[in-house]
Amino acid sequence: MTLREAIPVCLLLALSQAVAVPQALAQTDSSMSARLSAERLSDVQPGEYNAGDQDFILGAYGDKYLMRLGPGRECYVLYADRAGLGGRVLKYDSGATALKVSVWGGITLYTHDAPGGMPATRVGDLPAMPPAAVTVAQLNEALADETRHLAYIARYTPRFTMDPAILSGDDSAHALAFDTLINTEAGLEKLLSTNAGRNAVTRRIDTVRIIEGSKPTIRLSGRTLLVSFVPANGLAGRASSRAIAFALGKLLSVEQPA
Repeated sequence: MTLREAIPVCLLLALSQAVAVPQALAQTDSSMSARLSAERLSDVQPGEYNAGDQDFILGAYGDKYLMRLGPGRECYVLYADRAGLGGRVLKYDSGATALKVSVWGGITLYTHDAPGGMPATRVGDLPAMPPAAVTVAQLNEALADETRHLAYIARYTPRFTMDPAILSGDDSAHALAFDTLINTEAGLEKLLSTNAGRNAVTRRIDTVRIIEGSKPTIRLSGRTLLVSFVPANGLAGRASSRAIAFALGKLLSVEQPA
């Protein structure tokens, strides 16, 4: 069993923080007219949700939100923006809409398969999970495992590396570095699933290096893809696989949906 199968680090870390952080914009007045007159944002209730054949978990994260879709391991940081009539829109870091929340708290989920949206129903509370830690040995194992994973599913074998400063950091930084690594691999996997993406990736990239930076970015240095994350910003300091695939597509001139 690989580390990515045994420890969904981002999920454990995210949900433990999501449970601990109170809803910043919770409201006590249930009257729609009062909410509209005050121009308050609609309430978002953490918990487990179902929308058609899609399950997801939603939790608060300071002034942001965290979402995990279905059985996948990736937790997305969602950014709130105002919508009409006191509602709000929760967006991925790529800019695409993930959820719309009405003034009375109704939630609509948007996916590639359902671009018109699916109404969601809250079906349970958030599970309580302890925060996870990742050791240097596990990080080194993960670097080799991601190469094996891409070789198995896409017949592509880039070399994954990390700056030594990351490996010498604390376990919380290791967890975010691991998450950045997994999201980067997933973003590459999205491009490798098309002929145009495969040609561009295999022609331009043979090494992927995870580094610390002042903001989450990707850039090419020769044939090395540099992916940065910001440990001090927590989960918002690393890009999702969606954002990485979208930015990488722009970088390589291969169109990718946000």
